[in-house]
Amino acid sequence: MKISLNWIKDFVNLDGISVKDIWYRFTMSAAEVDDVVEMGKDIRNVVVGKVVSVQPHPTSSKLKLCMVDAGSGIIQCVCGALNVREGVLAPFALDGGSIKKISEVRKAVVAGVDSCGILCSASEIGISDNHEGIMILDGDYKPGADIKSIIAIDDVIIEIDNKSLTNRPDLWGHYGIAREMAAIFRRRLKPLEVAENLEDSSLPDINIKIEDPQKCYRYTGLGIDNIKTRVSPLNMQVRLYYCGMRPISLIVDLTNYLMMETGQPMHAFDKRQMDGIVVKSTDKPMKFKTLDSIERNIPEDVLMICNLDKPVGIAGIMGGENSEVADDTSGIILESANFEGSSLRRNSTKLGLRTEASARFEKMLDPNLTALSIKRFVKLLRDAQQDVVISSNLTDIYTQPLKHIQIAIDKPYIDKYIGNTVGSDEIVKILESLEFGVKQQGDAFIIDVPSFRSTKDITLKADIIEEISRIHGYDNIVPKTIEVALQPLDYNETRLADHKIRDLLSDKFAFSEVNSYIWYNNTFNSSIGIELRGNVKLLNPHAKDMDTLRDSMVPIMLEFAEVNRKAYDEFFIYEIGGVFNAPDTKSKCEEHKSLCALMGSKIKDEDTLFYSLKGITTALLRSLKNIEPEYAIMKQNDAAPWNHPVKSLEVKYDGHYLGYISVVHPQIKQKIDKKLNIAFIELNLASIYGLPQKQIKFAEPSRYPEVTLDYSFLVDKAVWFDSVKADIGKYNSSILTGFEFVDIYTGKGLPEGKKSMTFRFTIGSREKTLTSEDINEFSGSFLKYMAGKGYPLR
Repeated sequence: MKISLNWIKDFVNLDGISVKDIWYRFTMSAAEVDDVVEMGKDIRNVVVGKVVSVQPHPTSSKLKLCMVDAGSGIIQCVCGALNVREGVLAPFALDGGSIKKISEVRKAVVAGVDSCGILCSASEIGISDNHEGIMILDGDYKPGADIKSIIAIDDVIIEIDNKSLTNRPDLWGHYGIAREMAAIFRRRLKPLEVAENLEDSSLPDINIKIEDPQKCYRYTGLGIDNIKTRVSPLNMQVRLYYCGMRPISLIVDLTNYLMMETGQPMHAFDKRQMDGIVVKSTDKPMKFKTLDSIERNIPEDVLMICNLDKPVGIAGIMGGENSEVADDTSGIILESANFEGSSLRRNSTKLGLRTEASARFEKMLDPNLTALSIKRFVKLLRDAQQDVVISSNLTDIYTQPLKHIQIAIDKPYIDKYIGNTVGSDEIVKILESLEFGVKQQGDAFIIDVPSFRSTKDITLKADIIEEISRIHGYDNIVPKTIEVALQPLDYNETRLADHKIRDLLSDKFAFSEVNSYIWYNNTFNSSIGIELRGNVKLLNPHAKDMDTLRDSMVPIMLEFAEVNRKAYDEFFIYEIGGVFNAPDTKSKCEEHKSLCALMGSKIKDEDTLFYSLKGITTALLRSLKNIEPEYAIMKQNDAAPWNHPVKSLEVKYDGHYLGYISVVHPQIKQKIDKKLNIAFIELNLASIYGLPQKQIKFAEPSRYPEVTLDYSFLVDKAVWFDSVKADIGKYNSSILTGFEFVDIYTGKGLPEGKKSMTFRFTIGSREKTLTSEDINEFSGSFLKYMAGKGYPLR
């Protein structure tokens, strides 16, 4: 069995431990490692290349002359791939780099034309057997980016002797191996992230019936619809390939991925082919065509999965061709089952068919894996496509519940076989790290065996002795305390605040974080009409057009917008980064941290984006400092060239300038995309973090019900929101407990020069329930007050 170290590190932190030590300790404590292979070591100097032009080769009809943007410049190469075309991104091996079968890429003359690099197939960078064309990268990657920063090519693959895992069904998946690693190296095992709340009684159950409960202990199913994504994530494909599996499609790849991760084989049936699931043994010989398109002779007494009466799969071994997930499948029934191991092994022998699934099932898997693996499947599926629909309740038929095993053992018994070298506290730690439950009563230990070790592994006292010994170390029976100077982590309020901003923008407002260089792209700035001011210059720039440190993040975000507009009708991006300025060449250059967030949309208008960013700014400052920002019209002499001459606001608090909100200047919009509306905020985080934290004030809620009233007022278009808000705040009423802005309307049906502002008012009393007379009295008095301020009711 092949194991990916990258995959293991998803679940346990192994930093600071060498690969040699990892697998030596694993061999000594758990199972024998046969081989260790470092993947990606022979792939060097391969970057993302963008094909900017494709021309016919002057002397060969089978070749094409390509110009490739490799980040550092435009490079000419000759390519024979049929799928090469202008605009695509692909791995590009630079001069001096190396790929599979070519230890050093060198400039060459191909059919009389210079070729200075290689556009690579997936097989040439070692992540697939596919060599039928160049590998086209789906995504918005920057030319020149190291391909290894995009694809997890670097990995360490370990091959474990399967014979040493015969009695350890929990080690037939990466998560089980990671659990073992965590115990061996005393590291924390990260919980498996799964989808929650799949048990939904409001959804229908899947029709599942187990007619042979002695062979099928548990059968769990879930219906999933609206599956539109067909291709699995690239790094998932790489992991499968490295571990010996061939990527096929998202649904199939996920079932294989879960089998390699949790050890639980799963199968996805095309929902259109399934009316109900019946698990039963054959009562007479029959013929059945499996997924590999081979018609097989199925003898009597072989457990089958049936669509009511029609067989659709050999239980625990292989599915049938008649229920295969097709290219147009959008709905599946996902099955995850648990079978009796010896009967399944007999069936596999009868058929002469042994698969990755049967190899695991015959070891007697933990029946609790069935539901867990389905929940993990849904989580990973949602990561690839968020809008999949769960169409059934998580249906779980559990016919033969696993018996709980409890073993009593005492310290003298342990000392008899190990020696008085392992203390009681150490024994408890070892067992708990392996997820055993331990209750200590003096020298006695009552040990609860976890379900994943209860199927055929841990049953006797001697098994507990083995667990303690192997984790403590067979070659380390005499323990030595390791003295390590522990230092508490420094409390870094700024870093925590940065994380808080990222969480808020990413999770609540659906922004994507981008990362850029700290210098301007002068070429892009010139192309959209941005003239640089007295910015700090670099003495040794990375490139001639990148010699100026940024004093604002907006131009770089506009460059991101120009790229994203080609792929998306709407996108929200942000970055937290440094900006630099100096009054003159003799002054010290100062750096401070800024946040820039940009909303681009061909769907929403500029005003909608502007007010959305205003709301986001308010939410950020409330979350960070519990303060309400103040907004003021930006003076034109203070505005940057990319700011709109009218639709720009300064963000302030208590006289401190914090940043601004603006729509992009109309002239710049025309040069980027006249159909793309753009708005952005740029906030000085150093100024914000320097503000005092305003304490949150709490008030006990009234015991009496409150009433909400919505009023829409006619307001002059020249009057700002803050003025209306301030006037409302001056109204004194013993029952007005609060108000909030709802919306603004400027469309048809309003008097000329007017806009409509809607507010929601909450009224209530701490002394009684309001009567209709109280409400009417407030309403009349308040509306009269507002009319007197020049805000009549609409």
